[in-house]
Amino acid sequence: MSKARPFIDTLRDIEAGGLLDELSETQHSLIDAIRQTGKGGELTIKLTYKPDGSGQMTIKADVKAKEPILARGTSLFFLTPEGNLTRRDPRQQDLPLRTVGEDLPPEKLRHVSP
Repeated sequence: MSKARPFIDTLRDIEAGGLLDELSETQHSLIDAIRQTGKGGELTIKLTYKPDGSGQMTIKADVKAKEPILARGTSLFFLTPEGNLTRRDPRQQDLPLRTVGEDLPPEKLRHVSP
């Protein structure tokens, strides 16, 4: 039987429990990003141990998450003769569109018998 203290007990004591709180939040955010993208991610916990005098040890924690990135779409632009970008095709003619009022009755109404 080992006399080693359970590792989770040490993790619980680091930063007075703050490390486990940060890990919980980071994991939750990572899982949400994985669900949205369908891609994998990574959560890294780095603990640095350093002796600090006789019989003392300091532990510094570092938490990093590599969340998957949602793919971004592209936008299509046209090049004008002046060398500018525009969303409208400069080679396409404009249609003379106008607003039709709803309150104006048609000039002549035709009925078709069945």
